[in-house]
Amino acid sequence: MSGKRGYPNRVNILKYVKVGEKWRFSNVVEKKGKIVRDHVLIAGIDEHHPEGTYYIEWYEIGNRRRRKAVPDFAAVVEEARRKAMEVEATRAGIVEIQSSPASIPPTRLRVDTAIDNYLEFIKNHRSARTYLTYRYSLDTLFRQSCTPQFVEDVSREDIVKFMTDCYTKGLGHRTVYGKLVVVLQMLKRYHKTKLIETSDWPNYVEKIRVIYEPEEIQAMLRHAGEDEAIFLKFMVGSGFRDREAQHVTWRDIDFHNSVVRVTAKPIWGFKPKNWEERCVPLPMALIQQLRAVKERRNAMPAQLVFPNTKGRPNTETDMIVKRVAERAKLNCGQCITKHGNRCSQGAYCQHYFLHKFRHTFATGHRRHGVDIRTLQTWMGHRDIKSTMVYLKGVQSKDALAKVNAGALAGYVV
Repeated sequence: MSGKRGYPNRVNILKYVKVGEKWRFSNVVEKKGKIVRDHVLIAGIDEHHPEGTYYIEWYEIGNRRRRKAVPDFAAVVEEARRKAMEVEATRAGIVEIQSSPASIPPTRLRVDTAIDNYLEFIKNHRSARTYLTYRYSLDTLFRQSCTPQFVEDVSREDIVKFMTDCYTKGLGHRTVYGKLVVVLQMLKRYHKTKLIETSDWPNYVEKIRVIYEPEEIQAMLRHAGEDEAIFLKFMVGSGFRDREAQHVTWRDIDFHNSVVRVTAKPIWGFKPKNWEERCVPLPMALIQQLRAVKERRNAMPAQLVFPNTKGRPNTETDMIVKRVAERAKLNCGQCITKHGNRCSQGAYCQHYFLHKFRHTFATGHRRHGVDIRTLQTWMGHRDIKSTMVYLKGVQSKDALAKVNAGALAGYVV
């Protein structure tokens, strides 16, 4: 999306963006007289920066520089046009400028406006699932809880009250932690930071990621159909997220180098998480089986590898795991879903779900010596902390040998 620049010699349009570890004002990029949304010039190079806020900049009489935040991109050109007219009128003596800068009221951003603008940004730059999560956190929870009308007036007490209100609604500590991150991210976008102390963050137990045991995988493969089996093998061999697997096309699989890629699929509205495409190596045996499937189907490069019956992304892939687990008689018989379905009566066991293959992929590679940075790249984690959680479930062979050889092992013989 782009907009007209307008009055370039009188009012500048900038964007406050993060470059490295620092925030700075940068000139916007123009093409054919229009501003290219979220593109700025950094050292003369066009860079994409969706974060940050737009500003207009002008100089008053006496060469005093002034800036004003314009959080809404759609309004920035009109704001620049109006300010340019005001500056021109002032220079022509038609309008008198205030003699004291202190008498000019500061720009104050309303919390409601900040929430609306940030959700609009998330809607256009993140997945639909992320947008729905952020909308509940901000539009429902924070909007109801926040008392101050303006962002600059939000204080630590308001954030603590927000957490308290979340607990009152029955949300757990881990959930409140996630909601708090969303709220603080939104406020940080409008330069409101350092609102809480370290001790204010909710405490919760970081659980060890559960994985499938080898015998469980073998049992499922024995009871899976041909297409189901290749899908389950792909999930454990790639560590893909659910939606990533749904949108894999044959073009994404490099049969020569034994890798599969996560790439955007505009036709399906799919964007890689964190906006980062990546490559993941696959076992040679899996590559050969996938090649056989492609040849059997006479598939075209743009076709999906795991489509539904209509050739579209299969949104019911999680049920593949549950149905196969039920046929393999792996259900625990004790699960009851929130809808009242019992795993003793059908494919509802909560111990068998698609994302568990991702946990199995990560833990298995860590156990076999893949370094944490490489695993981070394969899994598409932006933050290394997300990958570090898999260290909890890893027991090295050396450590196990020491336990078995130690004096304590003698007591349990």
